[in-house]
Amino acid sequence: MVTRHCIVLAVALISLPVGAQPAKPPPSLVGATEVQSFGAPIGFVDDAIAFDDQRLAYVVADGSTKTELHIAQPNTPEVVTDLSPVTLHPIALKLLGARTFVVGLDANNDQIGAMLDKGKVAWKVGPATHITVITREGAQRIAIDRVTGTRHEVELDSLDSGKRVAAGHAFESDGKALDFHLNHWSDGWTKAYGIKGGEWDRKENQRTADVEATYDLVTGKFSDRHPIEDLFEQRKRFQVLADANGSLDFVRLSWDNTGIVAWRAGKSAPIELDQALAHYDPKSLQGDIEPDGTVWIALKVDPVNPDAVARKKADPEYLDIFKAGADGKAVRKMRVLATGVRHRFGVIHDKVWLLERSNGFDRGGKALTFYSIN
Repeated sequence: MVTRHCIVLAVALISLPVGAQPAKPPPSLVGATEVQSFGAPIGFVDDAIAFDDQRLAYVVADGSTKTELHIAQPNTPEVVTDLSPVTLHPIALKLLGARTFVVGLDANNDQIGAMLDKGKVAWKVGPATHITVITREGAQRIAIDRVTGTRHEVELDSLDSGKRVAAGHAFESDGKALDFHLNHWSDGWTKAYGIKGGEWDRKENQRTADVEATYDLVTGKFSDRHPIEDLFEQRKRFQVLADANGSLDFVRLSWDNTGIVAWRAGKSAPIELDQALAHYDPKSLQGDIEPDGTVWIALKVDPVNPDAVARKKADPEYLDIFKAGADGKAVRKMRVLATGVRHRFGVIHDKVWLLERSNGFDRGGKALTFYSIN
């Protein structure tokens, strides 16, 4: 669709004075240095990416018959393992010393997990609806969630052996049995959040007010009950959390789309950019929250934003990367020229990585590139 801004800008560009020299092209990279790039001679670099202190794990796939796990580290040849006996569509990786835990989809689109040890499958878990590595009571566990209709059945497995260490309690998400209206999940679908119906108070001879509550499917108990003090705020907050796909830590636009909000442990805090938010395409927003609460944000410049139209000059189509600390002030750290290009973004040990998407295909991308911020 051709917008009024595009028409105004196009007319302005056509109207350049005769003999005027075109402006110098903008720099392709600002504020950072390219460290390393990984490509796929055949197929694409898939979305599953992991790291530890020394190594990077990524996947090369063709979407039909080939899936390879690549583990790279400085000054060492890459270690390549065939993943096709496990899955043709890995969705998550975790490096664990000499071993790698892989979660992927099977032919039925269910999730399966496998531990690779020296390139061979040591054990498998699943299939299940969700398989997630979580930390519970200080230990890493594999959360297994199987869904049949409205019924959820969960268990916790050892990340060392794949054996069950805890069996959960069956949970009906329709809420009838527990008088509980489910809204969202966390911890690998082992914790459910919602509204718990009030209980009968014999002394007052009336039902108490409904409360926010958390139901732990492993222990089968409710916890963290809180009164609903502001119904409007609670509904808005629950609407955002319901769309977060099982996470409590993410970045979103504010409810009125005029600002950016970081959500940590299900609680929101505004983020203040050191650039005008109106210069960016709001649909391009991506966020990454580190364990210490540091927030990284990626936004792509809208070349025909209102200020560019007013200047009668299109802005370069940069992807800008911001970093925000506990004070909520986000400072632009780097920018990559991304004319006509889409990226998936993330951060590993203060290094930014970008996965260049292929046109018309949202799985994986052409190349995975790492940048060190200057």
